[in-house]
Amino acid sequence: MTAEAERSAQQTVLARSYEAVNAQDLAATRAVLHPDVSWPDTLEGGRLHGRNAVVAHLAQLFALTRPNVQLIRVVAETEGELDVEVQLLVEDHKGHIWSDTRARLTYRFRDGLLSDVIILSGV
Repeated sequence: MTAEAERSAQQTVLARSYEAVNAQDLAATRAVLHPDVSWPDTLEGGRLHGRNAVVAHLAQLFALTRPNVQLIRVVAETEGELDVEVQLLVEDHKGHIWSDTRARLTYRFRDGLLSDVIILSGV
């Protein structure tokens, strides 16, 4: 696969992950996660490891909030990762805004799936 094709595939996986999270679709989210994914625990701090842990975390998050993540731009592209800027809106289920912020994240990919998410700023 060429570097351009790999970046395009990564951006497609990233777009699918945003669509899944915004729809609170845990099955679709699971489908874009690498089995050994590492993810920030945005509720309790630290890191989560593995698909099951991330899906459980998102289920807990979705029970409390309605996140909406929109890609603003890709800041940098290197082999196997994308640094992006996103707008992150988090509301409760009554529509009260908990957070509306711009964030910068690094997404790493392995075997065509999301393998690591690192928060650089804003969350």
